[in-house]
Amino acid sequence: MNSPVPTSDSPPERSASRRRQLLILIIISGAILLFIAVVILVYLGLRGAGENLEPTPTPTEAMEPTPTAPVQVSPGPVPRCETIISSGDSEVSVALPVSLTVGGAVYPVEPIVPQQDAWVYPAGRSGTGVWVCGTIINYVVGLQPTQANQELIGSLTPGSDLTLELSSGVALHFRFAERRDMEPGADEALSQQQPRLTVVLPGVESWQVAFADYAAEAESVARPPVGVTAEVGQPVDVGRARVTVSRGHVERNTDQASATAYYLVAFTVENTGDSPLPTDAFSAELQDSIGNMYLVSAAASEVGEFGPLSGEIQPGESAQGNAGYLVPDPLPAGELTWVFSPSPGAPTARVKIPYEGGTPDGIPVQPEVMVMDAFLGDDGSTLIIEAEVRNRGTEALMVERADVRLSSSAGLSELTTEAPPLPWTIGPGERQVIELQYPKPDASTVLLELLGYSFEIGGLN
Repeated sequence: MNSPVPTSDSPPERSASRRRQLLILIIISGAILLFIAVVILVYLGLRGAGENLEPTPTPTEAMEPTPTAPVQVSPGPVPRCETIISSGDSEVSVALPVSLTVGGAVYPVEPIVPQQDAWVYPAGRSGTGVWVCGTIINYVVGLQPTQANQELIGSLTPGSDLTLELSSGVALHFRFAERRDMEPGADEALSQQQPRLTVVLPGVESWQVAFADYAAEAESVARPPVGVTAEVGQPVDVGRARVTVSRGHVERNTDQASATAYYLVAFTVENTGDSPLPTDAFSAELQDSIGNMYLVSAAASEVGEFGPLSGEIQPGESAQGNAGYLVPDPLPAGELTWVFSPSPGAPTARVKIPYEGGTPDGIPVQPEVMVMDAFLGDDGSTLIIEAEVRNRGTEALMVERADVRLSSSAGLSELTTEAPPLPWTIGPGERQVIELQYPKPDASTVLLELLGYSFEIGGLN
């Protein structure tokens, strides 16, 4: 028998070390798997909790489901809607619709801000019109799609009058043109290329749409009083503020753009309450005699003798300030209205400020011309231009055919159709929406000249 051969102790030590490493690796792997399992359980628990937060429909809701659409405007407080038109440094806040008259029926109008085109009439409201915020060329107003409203819209005949009253007091008149059933969110119903009124009965599957053309000759500029009215130098209480306008005046300097000026309103505010009155909550707008609204300009306010108000007015104390506005020069002649409110939702003061108008150094008053749209007709052979002419003077403005000219590299173009027919007579402070039609010239760019204004229109090829 052979004698046992002695072996070294090293292999058993390596085997024990390897077992320890394997044990540690198993423990670490188990901990990682346990951590992952805990994370998954927590995620599922939170997800289940979030789902449980959803309200359970009541039996009534389950029995009478409300149709839904891609976007549903929630009921509740009327959203704030402010539409501002900017031109260079000048900003004008557009008056918003407040009521709609159709066939003798009057509907209060409130704004909505839908996130998509295919909106429906907001749940929780009835008896009111809803204006799609920002639609100011083609005013789009929705009515509740009830049987009574369907019959009302169905009773309209060509030429029927519809009236939209704005917050400025201006009443815009329209004449019914046609009625159609359309898909929700149809581009033609929401298009902003033509001055008109579009009344929609918005349903989930289809819209009943009534189109009414703008009747410029019937426009009324009567303005009912809104808020507390006052004269220059007369104190008026609005909330905790007692405001007094001392004067208003035009300020001109060579640094301003041509045909613009600053209009400054100097005023004093006294805090009649028992807590500080923050001036950064003040709202102050200027309205001219034809309804245009102007927002406060910080640069214009600095020009005044007192400058803009800032900080807080303590109880029983008063502060003087200036509200400045960048306005066209000249402003339309007539009475100005300064509209002041100490805080959002508070009462307003409407202070009447006389203004005679006129331009410095006898400069003649120039009409105002704006091209709103230019496009090719359906056949592609007709160029259609839509524009607006505003008479800023104190006398009637006569526009003749010679005052309108379209030219290009292909030569002069002949005006084939104009609406309304030339000549146009535009009264003081009035405006006229016009449409011009020309054969499409053999050029990519044309130049429209109207009453001394020039407009380059490109992209015709």
